[in-house]
This record gives sequence, structure tokens and C-alpha cells, in this order.
Amino acid sequence: MLYTETVTRSTLELLKKLEAERMMVGFNLAGGTSLSLYLGHRLSLDLDLFTPESFDAVQLEQFLKEEYGFRTDFMEKNTLKGTIDGVKIDCITHSYDYLEKPYIESGIRLYSMEDVIAMKLSAIADNGSRLKDFIDIAFLSTRFPFSSMLKMYERKFPNSNVIRPFKAITYFDDIDFEEDIVMVNGEYDWMSIEKRLIEMTKIQDKTFEAFPFPKKNIKNR
Repeated sequence: MLYTETVTRSTLELLKKLEAERMMVGFNLAGGTSLSLYLGHRLSLDLDLFTPESFDAVQLEQFLKEEYGFRTDFMEKNTLKGTIDGVKIDCITHSYDYLEKPYIESGIRLYSMEDVIAMKLSAIADNGSRLKDFIDIAFLSTRFPFSSMLKMYERKFPNSNVIRPFKAITYFDDIDFEEDIVMVNGEYDWMSIEKRLIEMTKIQDKTFEAFPFPKKNIKNR
């Protein structure tokens, strides 16, 4: 089941339309929005659409401009970034094999949770400034033990050193705490998340209980 209340209706409909296009057949949703749909823990606005295959960025840009009014922010080989009706869209070649087949539900095609976990750990190892990445990994501890997450990373990126994400998830000095994070159930508590991340590295085979947040209803928009 996907937690579609974590994404605005207009963004969700845009995602379905894009993934139904022949030009986008190889692209699947990744990044924070995919995890928000899987976990239901926070709201997410952006669409990260990845494909393991190369694509013609110029041709895709022309198509998206003509059909969706796409506004280009950045383009290079196998990379196209911009916006559609204010929604940030990144189309990127992610040239690594799938760990699991993409998950499909209600017209939405997503990278598997295993693939997204590996990519999240890679993102933290490469750039430990995004608060949402740390929050996402902390919440994933209620689904997977950290030892399993590290194995996903090793399988996804066999030429990388697993020590990098292991150390990175407890290095907090570069985090931008001004980043706006909207949780579905109450406000996040950084001290609890920091404690959880540290515990994950110490008790690597443990799957933790869910975080205690005050109840708060998020209306479908």
C-alpha cells in the first residue's frame, strides 16, 4: 500500500501521466517522494525519475516542453532537471542494476524500497547536508535492521566501501537544519532521530519500534 496522502493530488496525477508516456517508459520514481509513498512519514514535493538506461536529454526536453510546459533548469548528457507547474522534476540515468523489480501500484511505478535505501545511503555518504536523508534512514529502521540496509548498499554499489555510509549516518556536522521538513504525524524531534541513528550503528541487527509522534491529521489536498 502506498501512502498517497504524502503527495499533493496534482503532483500525484502529474507523476501518473508522466510515467504513462512512451517517452518515460523506462523511468521510475526514486528519492524522497518514493520513500514518503512507501512509509507515509513526511510530505514530499519533488519527482526524481531515474532510469538505468541512457536517454536523449534534448529529445526528452522538447517532448516535456511541448506536452507539459516543462521549464528547464539544467541539462547535460543523461540528465534533465526543471519544473512542471511548479513541481521540481529530475530525470536522470542511474546506471546501476535493480536490486529488485520496480514496484507498481495504481499507475505509479517506483524503484523498490531496497533500491531506494541503497541510494539514500549513497546520498548521505556523498553529501551529508540534507536533513531529510537522515530522517528517512531513521524511519526506515522501523522496517529494516541497519545490517540489511548496508547489504543493500553493497549489492547496489559493489565497488564502493560500505564503511562510507556506516560512518556518514552518524556524522551530523554538515546537516542543514534550516531545511523545511513537514512530517505527517507531528513535528520531528532531532534528538530522537540522532539517538536512533547512533543506536542503529551499535545494534545493527535490530529493527526498531516506530517513533512516537503526536497524532495529526493531514488532509488530502
